[in-house]
Amino acid sequence: MATEEGIAMISHLNFSSFLDRIVQNLKLTPKKLLKWYSYVLIFVPLACAALVGLRLVTTATTFANLLKNQAGLAVGVIIALCDLIIGYFCLLNLEIFHKRKTYRVFMVTQVITQALVGNFMCVIMAILGIYLSQELPNEKQINLKAKLVINLGTALLLLSFVLLVIIEFKK
Repeated sequence: MATEEGIAMISHLNFSSFLDRIVQNLKLTPKKLLKWYSYVLIFVPLACAALVGLRLVTTATTFANLLKNQAGLAVGVIIALCDLIIGYFCLLNLEIFHKRKTYRVFMVTQVITQALVGNFMCVIMAILGIYLSQELPNEKQINLKAKLVINLGTALLLLSFVLLVIIEFKK
């Protein structure tokens, strides 16, 4: 009979080999993944802005009225702006993520916060980032610029999650 420990080990090995295949097939490196992650964090908010703009044109209303009538959209705009800022920062500062601790802390916080606000494409990419962080050299401390962005992004995304929960309870 299989023990829970044995089943957990098999599941971990299967998941690990699954991630290995993804990394090998896509020829991913930590830097390449971070660059693609930055592109996603920039492109998705821009696509969201285009959809909001289209909605404004088709309903012939103002942005303020649209946000006032749809609280969820207002929170979505906060999330989009946060993602845009994080993506732009990462794209401009790829070199500060060249050490394991900074890269790993960034990706772990992204997994948690992006999962809370429902950005599952970002969650998947951040999980791959955590897995790829093994390839990077160690460091003792997190880069201060990265720490600032990690803390700011985490705070804004957690605030967005709290706002989404409040909106849901008020329904």
